[in-house]
Amino acid sequence: MSARQEFLNLGYNPTIIETGRSVKPAFSGTLPTSATVNPLYLPPPQAQGTSKHIGSPGSCAAWATTYGLATFTAAQNSQTPPSDASLQASPAHIYIEVMKCYGATQCQGSRLGSYLDLLCQGGTPNWATAPYTPNCSTLWSSYDPNATIDTSFQIPGWAMVETSDLDSVKTVIANGGALCYGTALNSTFIAYDGSPSPMNGPFDKIKNPDGGLVGHCMLIIGYDDSQGAILIQNSFGTDWGATWNGSGGYIWMAYDLFQFLAQGQAQYITS
Repeated sequence: MSARQEFLNLGYNPTIIETGRSVKPAFSGTLPTSATVNPLYLPPPQAQGTSKHIGSPGSCAAWATTYGLATFTAAQNSQTPPSDASLQASPAHIYIEVMKCYGATQCQGSRLGSYLDLLCQGGTPNWATAPYTPNCSTLWSSYDPNATIDTSFQIPGWAMVETSDLDSVKTVIANGGALCYGTALNSTFIAYDGSPSPMNGPFDKIKNPDGGLVGHCMLIIGYDDSQGAILIQNSFGTDWGATWNGSGGYIWMAYDLFQFLAQGQAQYITS
């Protein structure tokens, strides 16, 4: 099986238009030339799939919104690093919840807003309560509709900015927040090993055999004008990508490549 075939179903359609409120964030003063979220409050990079099929199941939207954004926000609010499974929002339970909302009976792709809306309603179980297993049938069989909800992962609201508006993306980060977003992928992304950094090309987009674009969701956690790049946490495990804050699983992506590949909207949590 080729590398391209292994990555066909990451779980996101990069041509859809996410629906939600568009709110341009404000920053007091002049934006700094670089900023990152506080790494103490980020969940450690983990993998949505296996080493052989890194992107399967196609649960990337659950990882970006829930394991990534909801965990980070809860940790930031409590000022407690999410190093323990009980402090990490599980992408497992909420992924099946969204599948059920779609009327699906098996794993399929999803939209970012679906998870954020559910998180607004009360939260989701933590990883210790609802462990994630990179296997579709196991995710379904281990799903417990009565699993205890961890209300620390409830969010007060969310809004969107356009990825074409870099200043708005930077403003969210400079204000201490992170963003999740959907994107197409270029031909070097799947096997990216951290070089070059920042990734600055090629300007192409991987397609499925039927001609549809391969899409993915990730967490935006920083920017640096001196590099001209956005910092992103991925869900392909620590053996993928560049090293940041002592761990693999990250990528610095050049601004122009980021905007070329991005689906359009990036979501962040509002207070």
